[in-house]
Amino acid sequence: MKKFFKIFAVAAVFFSCAVAFATELSNSGFVFAEATLYPNGQDLNHMNRAVELLAYRNLAEQVGELKISSSSTIQEFKLTSDDIKANVDKAINGAKIVEKKRNPDGSFYAKVRLQVFGGNNSLANAVLPEDVQVEEIPKPKFTNLESGNFNQNYTGLIVDCRGKEISTAIVPAIKSMSGEKIYSYEQVSRQTAVSMGIVDYADSIESGAERAGSNPLIVKAVKVSGECDAIVSADDANKILAANQSTNFLNNCMVVFVR
Repeated sequence: MKKFFKIFAVAAVFFSCAVAFATELSNSGFVFAEATLYPNGQDLNHMNRAVELLAYRNLAEQVGELKISSSSTIQEFKLTSDDIKANVDKAINGAKIVEKKRNPDGSFYAKVRLQVFGGNNSLANAVLPEDVQVEEIPKPKFTNLESGNFNQNYTGLIVDCRGKEISTAIVPAIKSMSGEKIYSYEQVSRQTAVSMGIVDYADSIESGAERAGSNPLIVKAVKVSGECDAIVSADDANKILAANQSTNFLNNCMVVFVR
């Protein structure tokens, strides 16, 4: 135990850190953190271990700021339950060191990666409620549409959010201009949300096809709500809901936000 505190004390004095994807999910569904530690006559084995500890500490700070939804961060959610806090800490401790090296200037570098989706050890499994009653996805209203025929076998949905400064979240939502949720965590199975996330993020329409398939319905976000929820027009909300009745892409989480 004394050895651990010695390492941590050294790390606390002689380090600087660089953060990748500060409080954002990467497009591939991970959170990354980095640390760089400059030695000052200390034992190199201790420094090698200390830079790992710093990377994990940086990761814990970043994860706390990550949004679960538009209404809460992980840090806020941890305060509601000792069990949730323990589960989040366990997920962070299970993060993988994906890069470790000694830099030309003599400093030590480490990078860790946390799996947000994918199974029992994921961050999503640690924070998503288990007792949520699955709601039905709303039916289209067609109040402003010329036709209700959208049976084009769409394979998924791409919401183009470019230029709207949308933030990532574990369970974001799609809402209409009236504020109605047309797609959210409450409308999909927890198992699916944990294993793959209810949305994927992409940098372009083309890369979004990996999740949304070969024939996606593409709509433009009008604005962003709560930093991470995409707001679409009334017409596009109806188009999405009508198209979903044919192929159930919303139910299967075949949804991408392009940012």
